Amino acid sequence: MKTFVYHIVEKLPGRQEMQRFAHPIHVGIVSADHVVAAYAIVVDDLRPTFADHPQPLEIRFEEMSPPRSIGLDSTGLGVGVWKHHKPIDMDITFTGDD
Repeated sequence: MKTFVYHIVEKLPGRQEMQRFAHPIHVGIVSADHVVAAYAIVVDDLRPTFADHPQPLEIRFEEMSPPRSIGLDSTGLGVGVWKHHKPIDMDITFTGDD
């Protein structure tokens, strides 16, 4: 199981990537076996919200690596920094079936 941080942005004409992802409309965390499964989970969760009034959206997934076992805190969780991997961008499209 992998952990992904995702950012959802409006895909506006003329706005470059850095401008779009500087101000996401939603940020979340999802766990899945791979990025395609993570995409399906997020889209299924968004469907009731956006399917009635579709708008062009884009989503960026970043796989995260947990901290190395430097030690444990008082709750028994690993201490350290989660590392980001290369981002993967995808469009979100809703069809008439949605």
